[in-house]
Amino acid sequence: MTRALLQKNLGSFVTFHLHCISRFDIFHYIKMKDKSTQLIASRRNLVQQIPDPSTILPGSLLTRMVRCSKPGCRFCEKGKGKGHGPILILSVSLGDRKVRQIQVPGEMKKEVEDSLRAFAQTQELLKQIAGINLELLRERKRRRQ
Repeated sequence: MTRALLQKNLGSFVTFHLHCISRFDIFHYIKMKDKSTQLIASRRNLVQQIPDPSTILPGSLLTRMVRCSKPGCRFCEKGKGKGHGPILILSVSLGDRKVRQIQVPGEMKKEVEDSLRAFAQTQELLKQIAGINLELLRERKRRRQ
């Protein structure tokens, strides 16, 4: 049984790995005593899930057809051609209504998509961590009273 499955089935426990005997791991379980301990353990788990910051990219990946201004271009003929492409564009908001668009080579599409996903995952994890931090603050405040 995996550690995640054990934790799911047994509730809020802290696990300590004692030793390994052949294929079986032996764990010692201690019931968490208070809400703060549970929150800190949850936060630590979330922090470990944050992707490597050196890989993240903000923005959106778009596909676009473009038209050139060359006379007689068979791809851009009025009424007949659909234009050149599709090309990939990374669109990044810089704030103050400024947007930067960067053309992405086709062979880099997967890398950029992975980096965009890592950015979104990082944002989501940071929101969850901030929520836990707020709850920890409430818990500390409650204990002071």
